Amino acid sequence: MRCMAFRMTGFCANRLSACYAACLVLAAVLLLILPVASASGAPGTVILSGSVVDEDGKPVALLEVRIQDPDGTIQILHTNAAGIFEYAGTEAGEYRLSLNKAGFFRVTEKPFALSKGENEISITVNHETEIHEEVEVYSSSDTISPTVTSNSETLIAREIRDIPVTSTHDLRSSLVTLPEVVRDYSGRLHIAAGRTGETQYLLDGFDIGDPATGDLNVRVNVDSAQAVEVESARFNTQYGRAGAGVLSLNTAVGDDRWRAGATNFFPGVSAERGIHLTSWYPRFALSGPISKGRAWFSEALSVQHTLSLVQDLPPDEDSVSQWAGDNMLRTQIRVSPEHILQGSFLYNQLRASNLGLSPYSPISTTRSMRAYRSFFSLKDQVWSGRTFYEFGVAADFSHDEVMPYGLAPYRITPDGSAGSYFESLRQKTRRWQAIAGMSKPGRKWHGTHDLQFGLNAAELVWKHSAYRSEIEVVRTDDSVAQRTVFSGKPQFRLTDTLVGVYGFDVWRIAGAFALQFGIRADWDRVFHSTTASPRVAANILPFKNNDAKLTVSWGAFLQPATLSILGPAYDQQRSDTFFPREDYAETIGPVTGHFVLPREQLKQPRFYTTSFGWEQYAGRNSQIEANFTLRNGRLGLAYNREVSDFYRNIFVLRNNRQDHYRSFVITFRHSFNDKSSISATYTRSSTHTNQVFDYSLDTFVYNPQEPGPLAWDTPHRLVSSGWTPVPLWDLFLSYFFEFRTGFPFSTVNEQQHVIGAANSLRYPNYANLNIGIEKRIRLFTREWAVRLSIVNATGHANPDSVINNIDSPRFLRFAGGQKRSLKARIRLIG
Repeated sequence: MRCMAFRMTGFCANRLSACYAACLVLAAVLLLILPVASASGAPGTVILSGSVVDEDGKPVALLEVRIQDPDGTIQILHTNAAGIFEYAGTEAGEYRLSLNKAGFFRVTEKPFALSKGENEISITVNHETEIHEEVEVYSSSDTISPTVTSNSETLIAREIRDIPVTSTHDLRSSLVTLPEVVRDYSGRLHIAAGRTGETQYLLDGFDIGDPATGDLNVRVNVDSAQAVEVESARFNTQYGRAGAGVLSLNTAVGDDRWRAGATNFFPGVSAERGIHLTSWYPRFALSGPISKGRAWFSEALSVQHTLSLVQDLPPDEDSVSQWAGDNMLRTQIRVSPEHILQGSFLYNQLRASNLGLSPYSPISTTRSMRAYRSFFSLKDQVWSGRTFYEFGVAADFSHDEVMPYGLAPYRITPDGSAGSYFESLRQKTRRWQAIAGMSKPGRKWHGTHDLQFGLNAAELVWKHSAYRSEIEVVRTDDSVAQRTVFSGKPQFRLTDTLVGVYGFDVWRIAGAFALQFGIRADWDRVFHSTTASPRVAANILPFKNNDAKLTVSWGAFLQPATLSILGPAYDQQRSDTFFPREDYAETIGPVTGHFVLPREQLKQPRFYTTSFGWEQYAGRNSQIEANFTLRNGRLGLAYNREVSDFYRNIFVLRNNRQDHYRSFVITFRHSFNDKSSISATYTRSSTHTNQVFDYSLDTFVYNPQEPGPLAWDTPHRLVSSGWTPVPLWDLFLSYFFEFRTGFPFSTVNEQQHVIGAANSLRYPNYANLNIGIEKRIRLFTREWAVRLSIVNATGHANPDSVINNIDSPRFLRFAGGQKRSLKARIRLIG
């Protein structure tokens, strides 16, 4: 009976996949047969067809268009995926046009004339830049689009530049200003409380996450960023490997105007523990025309020298030094007004020493690191009438090695660690990817349809080599409690092939109602199967003036299976010997432990996400948003200890993990004027799993799986930021504040066994206030901006390490974290 049930399930799955494939074919047929929608009206009316592009000639979608007729009546429209909008008026005469989208200079009440019959207009809008010779109006983010269903937050260039964060050179530091982005103590980002590999990271439309782990470890000059958009729920089927969210970074490519800028080109000096040069983060950017009106380029270079001092360690053994650099070169050629070709090259290099240094891990236990990464991309964009085609290919290569200092045995003590780190690691990754898409907006059938479909494919390769030495776990009396050695082949090579197709439709049934539905099908060589992901969302604008919007959505999202999850099954095995405290007791071991894949085929993990959203204007320049998200994981991958006796620990990869996420997010924004704004967001959330442990060869906790909160769970979080010019000396004031519940952690004993419930204790609550004051001056015919920032202005203790060994006399002693500091920044504004 079990065998028959399995066969029937597979049969139904195949039928279901065939049904989804048939739906995709039907959508493609509809693209060809549906007529193009156009504005219409009675004889004697005026009809306007408008198109909006940016300074590079690319369509600008979802831009708010306000048209005021001669009688003063205002109608609000939005451009579609091809940057087109349609308007029908009642009489000829002078009209006024206003355009607004975050990240672009705003156009306000620009007069233009319409005559009876059909009219056409083409408009170019410019991305926000720092221009001093003329007055520009900055964009406002308080717009409500009737067709946008996603729960997204956007960080535009001036916000990245102006909000004072701990490390202004590191884009990841700026990302934590967004409501559902949390950075753990290891520096990894978590979007909507997802695991590291559950977010899809995109650079100008291409996957840029680590090919093996999915982590965001690439560096880009922050001055080259035009905008960063984070979608944490309700995103469409265009994104395949995005279980929890999508982070899209778009960079500048240059225009017909020469621009140059430099930041922090003077090294800093610190008096902490003697006079010495401290961290230094010079950045340089240059962009302009190769051939005006036809070809452009942008070059963004940054160098980072980070010198971090760790408190409570002796001089000359208290610093972590890192040299890193990145270079981003982009070019764009306008082959014709309807054809654009883009290319880019990104290079990263890093050298670091004393990695892992902390108050409880002295310099002998640290490691050195060298890492290199190269990313190439080529994209072709073509417009044919109202249809937009996009094709692209990219290649990603990386190599890194992490080496310990010395050959002494690595010792885990009740108060931390000692000796030399046990692992020498070398890795190489490679990814080839291709994307293709087609957008055909403005099709007409019982309303208006904006249709889009496409495909993506990738080939991943991960080469891993690790040499591991002996590990000792010692007691408070310095006797050995456990000794670990490793055996087996230290190298392996894993590959994967991914192919996905998608299609979706934004159906504007009426002015107050829009429906978005779509499906995608993904094939993964790891699972040898095709998985379908249907998604649907609806917008309702309940009031006549369209000042509020309700969004409801449900969707199935793939939970990516990264190569790093499969890696332990191809790696070495470990042998542990346990020594009793009493002389008369027997020694246990050696006990072997290794990881294996199951005999049966693994299944594709997935999330089922339900989300509700409400947006509403609150007065003239204020907006309130509320979002509720319910995300349930099914078939998640995790290793389970299934065979355990005195001599064996076997960990089998199973589809048994279930992650659950609940969140309620409420946001308030208010714009006083174009250069003064404030926002605040409170998040109440819960992140829980039925299998909290991530076993690996490096893990010293072998308790059976148990439920608990994830290590980055933050039930309460408040973030707020704002900026404004002040009349005193023409200063510019900005701030960023974050408060959150402390991260959870587990308690262990001297044998490294978890005591009590997993992740049942927490770090102290985190609170951080940063204040920045900037002054612009003109010197040597150039514009300069000098900013002083106070980081952690209140001096709140925000520790990032703890002694969690219950047998240690210093149990629950916290240390580390960002202390109050003063930082300076000098910018040459191009």
